[in-house]
Amino acid sequence: MMKRILVAATAFASSWLVLSAAQAGGANRAWVSGHGADAAGCGAPTNPCRSFQYVHDNIVAAGGEIDILDPAGYGAVTISKALSIVNDGVGTAGVQATSGDAITINAGANDVVTLRGLNIDGLGTGANGIVFNSGGGLTVTDCAIRHFAGSGASGNGVLIQPTSGSTTLLISNVTVSDNGHSGVYLLSPSGAPNVTAAIDGLTALNNSAVDVFVDSSNATGGAVSVAMSDSIATSAQNGVLLKSAAAPLSASIDRSTFSNNLIGVYAGGTATVLLGRSVITSNSQDGVVNNTYPNTLYTYGDNRINGNGTDIPNALNTTYAQR
Repeated sequence: MMKRILVAATAFASSWLVLSAAQAGGANRAWVSGHGADAAGCGAPTNPCRSFQYVHDNIVAAGGEIDILDPAGYGAVTISKALSIVNDGVGTAGVQATSGDAITINAGANDVVTLRGLNIDGLGTGANGIVFNSGGGLTVTDCAIRHFAGSGASGNGVLIQPTSGSTTLLISNVTVSDNGHSGVYLLSPSGAPNVTAAIDGLTALNNSAVDVFVDSSNATGGAVSVAMSDSIATSAQNGVLLKSAAAPLSASIDRSTFSNNLIGVYAGGTATVLLGRSVITSNSQDGVVNNTYPNTLYTYGDNRINGNGTDIPNALNTTYAQR
């Protein structure tokens, strides 16, 4: 009898500690469900919360994880700490924004945010899908981001715009489509940020201005480095557009396809671009534009640049070309 009492007391104490941690915003992991409710103490699989924002604000600790139990819409969220939001295949986990931004990240210098398995939709009126203003890192994987309206600093699937610090960015197996400006917009609006980005398995389709836009031309310092591989950019004004001035910008593009745009690949300013094993075709105006020859765009002789309005309007740097 005494043993049973002790076991029961221990279980009660453990449950009380978990509940207390959740109520204090100290849980390492919490669950959300379309059948859940945002209330003090929610977050267990048997008592899930309803929205990302409630869990972020009240339940999960910095560095914790929000897991999704079933298909539903979970609302826009502003993230101010290290956090993972994870859908590992339960169905559509929606984040919709009919106005403003769907996911905003204002995290600390060392905070890393991970987003996996989300369907982020602007419904034709939302401003941006994911806006990263500050933080140590962002990983976006297995997501679809579409239907955000606007132009310039809005109408983007993913907008990365830190003004200081060092940030690492990973975009993997993501679709960005039908946005009013860019699919992925890596912008250095001012300051001297250092950004290292890897883009792999991206499908960018029918974004009005640019499918992938990297612009550090307004930065006063810092550096931007981008590696893009196994990706597709199609049906935009520019497939990929890279521009820099004072801040160094280096980019490598490997095994990717740029087709049915106005311009397939554009390198401008002081950007240094290495282009290899890629297909650039059916772009109505130009295939590959090297705007500051001979210093910026290097081709390695293994690309397929054919069937464009003008395949190569100005010379590419083939100093290091290998066949």
